[in-house]
Amino acid sequence: MISYDLECKNGHRFEGIFSDYSSFCAQRDKKMIQCPICDDSHIRQLFTGCSIQGKSSVKKTAGKEHPTVLESLKMIEQFVKDNFENVGKDFPDTARAIYYGMEKERNIYGETTREEIKDLVEEGIPVLPFPKNDKIEN
Repeated sequence: MISYDLECKNGHRFEGIFSDYSSFCAQRDKKMIQCPICDDSHIRQLFTGCSIQGKSSVKKTAGKEHPTVLESLKMIEQFVKDNFENVGKDFPDTARAIYYGMEKERNIYGETTREEIKDLVEEGIPVLPFPKNDKIEN
């Protein structure tokens, strides 16, 4: 697995996870990679520092364990499930209600579409798209 920081032509930055570099190139060239905010498929790879993972899923460095990208995503997902309210498919409406002061401010998560995320962002409502771990290939 390899993780790249990506950016669309509109300046939205996001991360993509691919099985290898050639998979990334093939998907990029076929315009299969889309920005999660605006659906733009003109994607470029950003230069970032490198992290090399060994064959084991957790590598020890100086006595400390460092999780892989997928393990980190799973930890974040669990944190959100433990500390945020799941509003399901009502996410866009609930996010708007909280943003405009119609509901009590709280941390929420739920399900939505790319188009709804785009609309929320255009309204200035801070949202963070996050992939479901069961849909990420290892």
